[in-house]
Amino acid sequence: MGIDRHYFWFRLFKTPSIGPKSLSSIAKILEKQQLTPQVLSWNQSDLLAQSPELAKILNGKIRLEDREEISREYEQLKRQDVDIIYPGHSNFPSQLLEIAPVLFVKGKLRHLMSDSVAIIGARIVSDKGIRVTEELAGNLAKAGINVVSGYAKGVDSAAHLGSLQVEGTTTIVLPYGINELRQKREFKQFDWKQQVLVVSQFDPSLKWFSHNTVGQSKLVCALSKAVVVVESGPEQDEKGKKSGTFNTAKIALSMNVPLFVLDPSCFDNPPKGNTMLIELGGNRLDPVKGVEQITEHVLQ
Repeated sequence: MGIDRHYFWFRLFKTPSIGPKSLSSIAKILEKQQLTPQVLSWNQSDLLAQSPELAKILNGKIRLEDREEISREYEQLKRQDVDIIYPGHSNFPSQLLEIAPVLFVKGKLRHLMSDSVAIIGARIVSDKGIRVTEELAGNLAKAGINVVSGYAKGVDSAAHLGSLQVEGTTTIVLPYGINELRQKREFKQFDWKQQVLVVSQFDPSLKWFSHNTVGQSKLVCALSKAVVVVESGPEQDEKGKKSGTFNTAKIALSMNVPLFVLDPSCFDNPPKGNTMLIELGGNRLDPVKGVEQITEHVLQ
């Protein structure tokens, strides 16, 4: 009897010596050799006969003594309606293979495959920034676009809410494990099962750590056909603090994801980061015609 494919990927994910690169390699081997977890065995000698390449990667890493604890965690996730998405799953976006080969998600799975746009910005944001964010997110949602962001206060939350308020959809990308998610008060009125998809690439019980935000930023960009910056500080302020928004925007540019930056001149106090990001190659976004500019890229 073969291995349940969901459990297969979860057990690999939970194995300390197997990271994203190994998971990606395993996925490529399975595809190349046209193998599925259902036909594999955890037994090393049997696995060696089935796939020497796979056996070499897994040799000595799958410990029998971990089975009970991992099985218990797996069953708990199922009871909590958390889905595991992995290479070969019908809802796995292929562009995530090298970035986040295993995802833990909750909500409407098909949003993973939607035409999506990320809207990001500072936590401490102007009133105009909030208004523009909500209007932009709402108008994108009306155009059939799923809005992606990171659930932080400020621009992120305004982006999610702007879409939800017009009965659109949104994807929340977490910088911590999915079991650590807490619904914010202003979000509780919406239909999370239909309108919201929550995504995490981290261990389900992992708490927030600052270094998690780099992985979160890459996932936000990879899930999106364009990234929009509403307000950003400079890459590093006078106190040496780095801007998460600026960093995410640079990641988008490095990944060749179209970057749109709200025209700094539309603010009373033009955000320094916006000006710098436009100089780096971001597209200047008109606050009035923004949706039209973005959809030309996303829906072409």
